Amino acid sequence: MYNFIHLHKYTKNTLIIFFILNLFYIFVIMKNNFIHSTAIVSDKAKIGNNNYIGAYVIIEDNVIIGDNNYIGSHSIIGDTGESIKYFDKEKKGIIIGNNNRFTKQVTIDNGTVHPTIIRDNVLILKNGHVGHDSLICDNVQIRCNGVVGGHCVLNENTILCLNSVIQPRIVTPIRAMIGAASNVTKKSKLISNYVHYGNPCKAIRLRS
Repeated sequence: MYNFIHLHKYTKNTLIIFFILNLFYIFVIMKNNFIHSTAIVSDKAKIGNNNYIGAYVIIEDNVIIGDNNYIGSHSIIGDTGESIKYFDKEKKGIIIGNNNRFTKQVTIDNGTVHPTIIRDNVLILKNGHVGHDSLICDNVQIRCNGVVGGHCVLNENTILCLNSVIQPRIVTPIRAMIGAASNVTKKSKLISNYVHYGNPCKAIRLRS
């Protein structure tokens, strides 16, 4: 009886180890993702191939991440949108495309009405923030400490420079550049292919 129980325990433990190794192979090795041991990734998140997820990153529920993304340390993807009336409501999720780079301490809030969307080839530098329900289109750059309010649309090739803010529900035209320490409000008249600066932000010259 002792030998049988001992063998049974050994077999059971072996199967558990085999199962864990298979999960590791399927979700980590096969997809070629690097997930740091200190990162917290929800089992409800869906992650594609060849992604780097750095130290102390938090990826919460209802987040979909494509391929070839770099998410630097201490970033938080999928926290509740910063709107009091939505704190207790269902999260609508985040969709992140391919080939994006978030350097460090980047925060992207969960959608409240529809998903927050980051498309492809987006660069977000340290302490950049994307508010709930916003759409960040291809090739956008959000530089250090850049803040995008909720329900915004940053169209293709927009650049938000250091310490600048885009207030909620603003749409930037294609190739708009927002200069450092600027404040984009509803009074701002943004023009495609122009550099904008000030508080409130105004167009000052053609973008080179």
